[in-house]
Amino acid sequence: MKTRRTFLGLLAGATATALAVSSPSAAETLTIGIVSATTGPLAAPGKFQLNGFKLAAEEVNAKGGVAVGGKTYKVELKIYDTHCNAAAGASAMQRLASVDKVPVVLGELCSSVAAAEAPIAKDFKLPLILTVPTGPSLTRGGNPYLFRVNSHAALLNKGLAAFIAKNGWSPISYIAWNNDAGRGGVRTLGAQLPKNIKNAYTGYFNVGEVDFSSHISNIRAKKAKAVVLLMDEEPGSLAIKQIRSAGLNIQLIGTLAMGSNRFLKRLDKKTIAGMVQYSAFPPKADVLRIKNFSARYEKKYGEEAHGFAAQSYDGLMIALAAMKNGGTVTDKSRIREELAKIDYTGVMGKIRFDKNGQASPPVYITEWCADGTRKILAPKDAVAGCGKG
Repeated sequence: MKTRRTFLGLLAGATATALAVSSPSAAETLTIGIVSATTGPLAAPGKFQLNGFKLAAEEVNAKGGVAVGGKTYKVELKIYDTHCNAAAGASAMQRLASVDKVPVVLGELCSSVAAAEAPIAKDFKLPLILTVPTGPSLTRGGNPYLFRVNSHAALLNKGLAAFIAKNGWSPISYIAWNNDAGRGGVRTLGAQLPKNIKNAYTGYFNVGEVDFSSHISNIRAKKAKAVVLLMDEEPGSLAIKQIRSAGLNIQLIGTLAMGSNRFLKRLDKKTIAGMVQYSAFPPKADVLRIKNFSARYEKKYGEEAHGFAAQSYDGLMIALAAMKNGGTVTDKSRIREELAKIDYTGVMGKIRFDKNGQASPPVYITEWCADGTRKILAPKDAVAGCGKG
């Protein structure tokens, strides 16, 4: 109880912004809770997450709203900025549950924040749908009110580990964020690599650090054949610039954040040609569901679609589908039951939750081509040439 009182004491510090999306006046309002980082050093990826939620809400409302239990509702998003801070996340969840009394909460950007929010969701029997955090342990805690649309780190790295082994890139090195995402990525990828792939060097850096010279020196000294960059677009581009400026000719391996045109603009096609990365959403793939979403996203936001946005779009649509199937926008337990048995095909593909509330959408491996486009290398049934990744 002391911990809960501490969280409640933080309520005044949470930043809330309500987003109302216009829809027919005859419709009632359905308020959905959203938690993400809208300010701070991780506001950029948070923006992509919010873009997905906003696009979903706007499209639903533009079609007249969502029909549930004989009534039609417009969707309104109650957005809280958690700053990628566990205390702020817990505070926001407390407020959404006890003050705003929303029927479901979606979002979160950071695994550590999601870990602080999940027990509160369980206490209040409030469904929490994660759309970005990758910490594997989040959906292994037996929390029946926690669901995750996106793949966790072990699922993301499964195909990548096989690809690294196939190419014989050994010894391998890592430069990773000094947080749950970075350390979790190193741990899960390393655990899935065969024993013949040796680890030459692992280095961590804090959010905001911009000098990677010491890591590069260690990678060179250890004669690593490849470097895995477990970070976002901005530090990733800085690290690659410094790696190439140091004359280090090494195979680059990145995350989904490094498989977009935004990343290309930070560097150039010559610098990243041959770089591979895992991807939850190759925006140029010749797949109808992906092509349609990419076109709508680009029209709305003026840039290439992002995996975080696609995952979040599907997350909100799944929440609405569960309410529709259950015939309620207020019975949280009923909504949870419908989420547990949902069978939904969205932008990401087929989404069904296992007994732990974890979905397993497709994961791809893409490679940068010499002409500045991308191709898909895996899985086998999705392989496509340059310009299709």
